[in-house]
Amino acid sequence: MYIDNSTRKVMTYKRPQVSKVTASLPRVHHALEDILSKPSVRKALIKITKSSSDGKCFLQRLCENYDNPNLDRWTRWRWALVNSVIDLGLKKAGLDKQTMREHLFHHPPTVKSLVLTAKSIGAYGLTVPQRFTAPLFTVWNITQACNLTCKHCYQDAKHKPLADELTTDEKLDLLDQMADEWVPFVAVAGGEPLIAQDLWEVLAKCQQRGTHVTVATNGMLLTPEMCARLKEAGVKYIEVSIDSIIPEEHDEFRGMRGAWARSIQGIKNSVAAGIRTGMAVCFTRETVHTVDDVVQFAIDSGCKTFAHFNFIPVGRGKEIMHHDMTPGQRELLTRKLQRHLQEGRISVVSTAPQFGRSCIVYGSDEGVFATGHAGKGEGKKTMVLSRYIGGCGAGRCYCSIQPNGIINACVYIPSEEVGDIRRQSFKEIWDNALFDTLSDRDDRGDHCGVCDYKHYCGGCRARSLSYTGDIQAGDPGCVYNYEEWQELTAASERTIRLPVLPASAGNGGCGTGCGTHSLQPTPQFVQLTAAVGVAAVSTARAAAEAGVSTGLTEEEIRDVEDIGDRFVKLFTRPN
Repeated sequence: MYIDNSTRKVMTYKRPQVSKVTASLPRVHHALEDILSKPSVRKALIKITKSSSDGKCFLQRLCENYDNPNLDRWTRWRWALVNSVIDLGLKKAGLDKQTMREHLFHHPPTVKSLVLTAKSIGAYGLTVPQRFTAPLFTVWNITQACNLTCKHCYQDAKHKPLADELTTDEKLDLLDQMADEWVPFVAVAGGEPLIAQDLWEVLAKCQQRGTHVTVATNGMLLTPEMCARLKEAGVKYIEVSIDSIIPEEHDEFRGMRGAWARSIQGIKNSVAAGIRTGMAVCFTRETVHTVDDVVQFAIDSGCKTFAHFNFIPVGRGKEIMHHDMTPGQRELLTRKLQRHLQEGRISVVSTAPQFGRSCIVYGSDEGVFATGHAGKGEGKKTMVLSRYIGGCGAGRCYCSIQPNGIINACVYIPSEEVGDIRRQSFKEIWDNALFDTLSDRDDRGDHCGVCDYKHYCGGCRARSLSYTGDIQAGDPGCVYNYEEWQELTAASERTIRLPVLPASAGNGGCGTGCGTHSLQPTPQFVQLTAAVGVAAVSTARAAAEAGVSTGLTEEEIRDVEDIGDRFVKLFTRPN
């Protein structure tokens, strides 16, 4: 299904016949799934998450009153039995009481997440992926104004705010609405959020309502004084966007000489202030080979998180879409990010939903898995969780808010306006047909609709819309949808001849010993050699024959060949 731009109606997507690539996906299950699927449990969740006249629910009170020394004697006595049961449960589970009190029971954003999840299961049941009654997090571009003119800016930010941006009172009211719906996390962005004149009022409201707030910035205004004030205002995480570790390349992309030096100093100031700091990078086909160096640079700079942002041709990014990575390059990138995630030297997140699949394909059952754009965990239990909340979260567990109150499924889907906060409540906007559609991964086009990994990935809806005009089409950035990518780029790019592994081969990689054939969209190719041939598009060996330079090192070429080996072992032709 998709939204017809002319009629604004939800239309049925006519899915073309595709040749499915089947995978040996590990079967994982958790006993909690059986419990949460029971109708009686669902009814109980509805009751304990129902808000009373003061806006609180039983589950919230249970958390607030657990081991709380500030309660009066009567309240402590009333909750004594409940607290004893909780203590017994924690002891049996081997969990530290003090840690759980600080990081769960008495941590407002975590309590909100718990209530929202329970409320959502009560309302919708346990669904795959999980549908939520409100977003787990929102990205709020609080102003259009910015002090840079980045070439890839999805917001197409200018040097001045929009004429119709929300007033301070409207912003504070919106924060109250989101808090009332148990939204736990808000990421403040822009434009450049540190330019917004009412930023401090917004941060104060977040702190008052127990909302976890982060700031996404270009870092140029992060002076020691600014960082100290942000920490005092309750900001828990600051994310600084960097385009290259080479100053001249970064400055050229940002449109200002000296931007790199100021942004890097901003990172250092944030780290020195004791704020958890992350480095955000959007790679292109020319810079993807630097991923290892960039991750190491982030570690050396004191960052605790490395965030990869998927390139989406929207905003000013439409003008440079020819710099987008090939599906093979994206596969190599997510494989490398998965490796860094496993090493544990820095937390790694990615807005490319294929990252979740890479954690399964290239990891082990007891390794670290990505549970979404900003989550991770170890072992099979996390793999179970990622089936419910992993992959693209647009309109399902996340939405974006524009400076003028327009709400979209994602910051990279500005063309699909689902509501206006000046005309509707936040709750009314969230409960809309498009968001219901985006929660249904069985109704996707191309390989995304039949993929064995669709509940861990689902494909990027923004990329599908930007490249095809259909929000439910297959993600052309994935190796499993390479035929779609080839068709989209055929008009503007010459056909690259790639070494393709013969369909009868059972193992081995692309490269030496393989016949050279023109890439043809045949079922045989898709069934067995799609990922191998597509990965080869990123290698220097394949590019050398095509007369294209990629800048990949010999080690990176071996990585791609290893990817080929793994795909041949993982994928088999369906009967």
